[in-house]
Amino acid sequence: PASAQLGPQSAGGVALGRAKLSEAALASAMGAAVATLPAAALLSMAVLPQLGSAGGLQDVHLGATSSSQAQLFEPLDISSALCWVGDWTKERCCRGDPTTQTECWKDHFSFSECCPNAECWDDTRFSYEQCCDKDSFGEGGNPACWSGTYNYERCCLASRPAQSWVDVLTSGVDTEQFYSMDEFYTDAQYGDDFGYYSTGRVLKTLQQDQAEGDGAQQFAHFTTYPMALSPHFGRVFCRLLFLMWIELEEREPFRVVEMGAGSGQLGHDIQQCVTSNELGIAPAVWRRWAASFEYVIMELSPALARRQLHRGLRVVPGDAQSRGSCAPVLAALADSVACRGAGGSESGAPECRAGPRAEEGGGASVVLSNELLDAFAPVKLRLSVFGQPDVTDCSVWQEMRLVHIMKESDLEMVTKASPESRTGGNPLKLHEGMFCGIKNTTVGKAAAECSPHSSCLAIAFGLSELLGHSDLQLPAAAHNMRLRLRKDDLLCERLREVSSRLDGEMQDVVVLPRQVYQQLRHEFRDAPQVEVLFLAKMQTRQVPVALSQKRCGELSWWMSTHKERIHRLLDIYRPLGYPAIQLLVRPGERDFVELADCLVGPNRGFMLSIDYGASFEALGHSLSVDPLSDGIFIPPVPQELLQDLPDCYSSWPVCAGRVDWTTFVDFTNVAAAGELLGWRTLMYGPQSALEHMSRRNVTVGDRSYSVPGYGVLSKTWASRHLQNWYGRETLASSSESAGWEQRWTSFKALLMEKPATPAQPKPSIIAAPSWHLDNLEADPCWKFDPTSLPLADWVARRQPGTDVREAMNQLTKEISDGLGRTYSDAYEEAQLAVRLVDWLVATEGCDNFRPAAASSLLNSEGLWLSLRRRVLKAWEGIWGAEPLERLLTALLRRFERLGEEGGRQATELAGVRSAKTASPAECLGQQAYVALCSTPGDSVRARAPLYPPE
Repeated sequence: PASAQLGPQSAGGVALGRAKLSEAALASAMGAAVATLPAAALLSMAVLPQLGSAGGLQDVHLGATSSSQAQLFEPLDISSALCWVGDWTKERCCRGDPTTQTECWKDHFSFSECCPNAECWDDTRFSYEQCCDKDSFGEGGNPACWSGTYNYERCCLASRPAQSWVDVLTSGVDTEQFYSMDEFYTDAQYGDDFGYYSTGRVLKTLQQDQAEGDGAQQFAHFTTYPMALSPHFGRVFCRLLFLMWIELEEREPFRVVEMGAGSGQLGHDIQQCVTSNELGIAPAVWRRWAASFEYVIMELSPALARRQLHRGLRVVPGDAQSRGSCAPVLAALADSVACRGAGGSESGAPECRAGPRAEEGGGASVVLSNELLDAFAPVKLRLSVFGQPDVTDCSVWQEMRLVHIMKESDLEMVTKASPESRTGGNPLKLHEGMFCGIKNTTVGKAAAECSPHSSCLAIAFGLSELLGHSDLQLPAAAHNMRLRLRKDDLLCERLREVSSRLDGEMQDVVVLPRQVYQQLRHEFRDAPQVEVLFLAKMQTRQVPVALSQKRCGELSWWMSTHKERIHRLLDIYRPLGYPAIQLLVRPGERDFVELADCLVGPNRGFMLSIDYGASFEALGHSLSVDPLSDGIFIPPVPQELLQDLPDCYSSWPVCAGRVDWTTFVDFTNVAAAGELLGWRTLMYGPQSALEHMSRRNVTVGDRSYSVPGYGVLSKTWASRHLQNWYGRETLASSSESAGWEQRWTSFKALLMEKPATPAQPKPSIIAAPSWHLDNLEADPCWKFDPTSLPLADWVARRQPGTDVREAMNQLTKEISDGLGRTYSDAYEEAQLAVRLVDWLVATEGCDNFRPAAASSLLNSEGLWLSLRRRVLKAWEGIWGAEPLERLLTALLRRFERLGEEGGRQATELAGVRSAKTASPAECLGQQAYVALCSTPGDSVRARAPLYPPE
């Protein structure tokens, strides 16, 4: 309730006493436990960025809350609040089993509802006397009693946190029979039987491609930047690779490995750029560059590999999420033309020797990926905010698994079309055995008391569904959950409603184990109409399970690496009344980095990844604010290709294998995985930062180079794809999202280097300023952070020390309504500022924007109008006149101020982190100018005008 007190002290354990628990007393305790913002209001913290909704808070009302009350808010341990008073303490009543202190349980309380060690004695084969008698067994009790989480401290002393109710619910069943989310995702994307990429559904047929006459656009459902902006996208990459070759002192051979190359368009355009010198490199340098260049693709999808080979590219099979792919790729590199030579093998050279890991002088120089990491299979994790969880302990986490169910009559109908179908066992038996085993646990039995007529399936799925009901504030501890189920009428009634609905939806259904689902998809792969019918009749449910030992080992590094970031999320969502946070992790991100490290070996090298995604905390906010979100999305599909399919957008699993799935890449996680192996981040930011229009003067060792710039703007027309390349939103709907949408998950680039030594200076491969990967590292020049979720950043930037709930009290409807648009515009203009400065330097030179010159431009109407005309000629088709004029004026004023304070050098005043805050666009524009124009200078004017073609 909005008027409920926020502090758990209002539960008043002493006042409640040990008398019969009255409805009023329970309501008081529950009110303290569930005092929270309305769930719908908190959802708009994300401003629904993925869907492009305008969002905004509607009718948010918080009760008057003092700062002290807000700071005291903590999710309630309902068992402690209700069970213990006076002489009735946990130490007295719980140090035993249900028969040890029977006087504690003579009223309306029970051992299973009050004691955190209740699970220890649920099995009648064990008792306190048999396990905990120190006189008989010494310190630590009877070792025959202890296994896993059951130990002397937890069971005998009741001094360890209680077991999770989710663990109790599923501990006795084989949840491995269910698909994990990442297993299902992998099968549907890359599996042999129904994988979207492996079966070739992603591609147009060669006949379609030839008939439509568009050699670049080869995907059936969507396009990518290498195809949409061909050949310019490839040339931007070509220029970056040239800079890397220079930094590696003209390494020969210079080997590039692209992982997951799609149609091969990027590799084709890069190789064409190198062999034809499309950048205009000085001939002598170009000949050395072209002679040293090698390009190899590693591809998992057989269908895509065939298309890449058709385009004349070198391809080796491999999985970017497996270090086992390292040796085959190294073998392919060692089998190059340079190693075979005119006179036979040169296997004595390091670059011509293949092994399990690249050795010194061998391996790859650059590992490249474009729109690959988003296809890595995700695991959805849930972490309760109750108590002070040790986030590095796997036992406090749960992951969501998928359960496929279908009406028995529908299963019979679809299998009749395939006479050889075998279900691999009796699905009905699994239904009765496994899910009734869940219902028979202590938590399941308490739930069944609420809804005695519900089926085993309805109870199991009903409890799982209630995890998404934030207003219920479901606890983590098993004994808390049993107490709530037995004494909280609101929870009990909600469970009855949900279970009743589920019983109606799941009459006569059977559960299909993973192996059965796989077998059926295998048999239907050559019968597309039957496969579509199967998909239309299938239902997919989720159940939370404890992390397996294997999963724990896989993710323990992730928990430790992001410990502080996870705690920062908990510090926001705990006081707001959320019962849990949710995070999506892709184990393949670390596997990818480890594979890249294996390919580079002990040598200096680079790794460049482009994809849509964001930082760890931004993604954590986006998933935690919506408990029903899985963070998995379906890219837009042409309507004519959906006509024969069920409603694919109703739920992401519906059309498994028939459409593409994607998630947002966690670039913080990728960078962190690299840092563990000695890599360092050179640049993280929007993909348009990869472009550099002006020429660069680069000196490495005793050699100097003039590196041509490349501006896509001057090479092609202002298409929708070009506008998006530069960061301008063109996909938003004026009717559905007020003409804008959040941009924080749009395409980013992450460039990392493995230096020869940690002390080696960072090279300037990309001159554009880098963005932050951690909220604590955000530039203090920025007034706000448009790379984060609007409300989350707004709350974090309130007066230091302000409680989260108190900050929310300061949020007016006017502020809320404006946040989304403000942050969206700022995100776009942060990119425009850097591109505009790059263009100004390329076309006008650095001197025309030093403080005195900037002042003249601002104070001379003629000079200003002339500059304005040139800028609009180049950029109005992309950005429009108003933001260009406004931002150009702001940048000139900032450049003008660089000459203040007694005539100090501009470069001294233009430090990367300014003392005064400004808009992110102004800060980034200033940093870009300093990078390009500070002594000795990183750029010179282009040799030709940079305007869009007529």
